[in-house]
Amino acid sequence: MRKPGGNWYKLPKNQVEDCAAMLTTINPEKLKPLLGQTLRYQGITCQVIEILANPPALVLQGHQERKVIQPTQYGDAGDWIAETFTVALLNNCRDGFNPDLPELAGFDLLI
Repeated sequence: MRKPGGNWYKLPKNQVEDCAAMLTTINPEKLKPLLGQTLRYQGITCQVIEILANPPALVLQGHQERKVIQPTQYGDAGDWIAETFTVALLNNCRDGFNPDLPELAGFDLLI
């Protein structure tokens, strides 16, 4: 049996069982309007640049003033690029939105 998506494997067994009964389903078509939206993640203003379907997640790009060094394929320092984050849409129990993205509550994303 494969491990469920997200961080369920980090939860105590009884909490995983409790969470499994309360899954929230997101409509993938309703995610499209999020592209280009500005959200705050960990106090950083970011733009949604990609949507991942399984498990549902957003790829966020920090604004241009926050840059990190991108390593090359050999691990050497490469170019300075805008910082990106891949953030799950749902919380660990998958019964609500990720608490790190409170603005998601304002969008109609559920089935």
